[in-house]
Amino acid sequence: MRILPKTDEEALDIVYNILNQGDGRYNDPKNEVLLADFIINDAILLEEKEIPNIKEPTKEDLQKLFGVQIYAKYIAKVLLKEIGFKDSEIFFERSFFGSRPDILAESTTKLIPIECYSCRINKIIDYLSRTDEVWVLTRGRPPWEKIPYLKEKMKLFVFRRGIRWYKIFEAVKKKQIEEIKKIPSLL
Repeated sequence: MRILPKTDEEALDIVYNILNQGDGRYNDPKNEVLLADFIINDAILLEEKEIPNIKEPTKEDLQKLFGVQIYAKYIAKVLLKEIGFKDSEIFFERSFFGSRPDILAESTTKLIPIECYSCRINKIIDYLSRTDEVWVLTRGRPPWEKIPYLKEKMKLFVFRRGIRWYKIFEAVKKKQIEEIKKIPSLL
C-alpha cells in the first residue's frame, strides 16, 4: 500500500517513525526534512508491504545469520528468497558505497539494501542514488507470533525512486556542492 502524506508535518512524522523508531542515536532533523521533501515531491515513493505468515526460525536457521537483529534478518532473507534471490546472493553487514546495510541482496538483475530497525536517515537517499529501492523492517511482533497484545506487528517499508527522483536529486546535489564551496579553505 502506497503511503501518501498530505502535509510536510505528516511526511516528517512518517520518516521519523520508520527510521528513528525511538532510537535517539538517529535523530537527524536536517536529513529528516530532506527525506520528507523527497517523499512529498514524488522523488521517493514509499510503500508499506504486508509481511506474510512466516514460520518461526529454528536454532539452525538463526545460526546461519550474522550480527545482531537476527529475527529481522531471518524475515528479510525469507522475503528475498520469495522474490527469487538465492542464498549466495544475500549478504549480511556487507559494505555498500561507504555504508553497511544490515542486508544487501545482489543478483545480476536487482540490488536491494535492507535496514533492520532504526538507521541513519541519510542512508535512504544515499542508497537510492545507487539502486532503485531500499527496504526497512521496523521493530515489532514477528509474523509467527500470534499474541496480539504483546506489541505492534513488525512492518516492511519499501522506498523507491519516484517520477521526480532525478530532478530533485540533482537539485539537492547541486545545492550541497554550492554549500561546500562556501566553506573557507584552510590553505
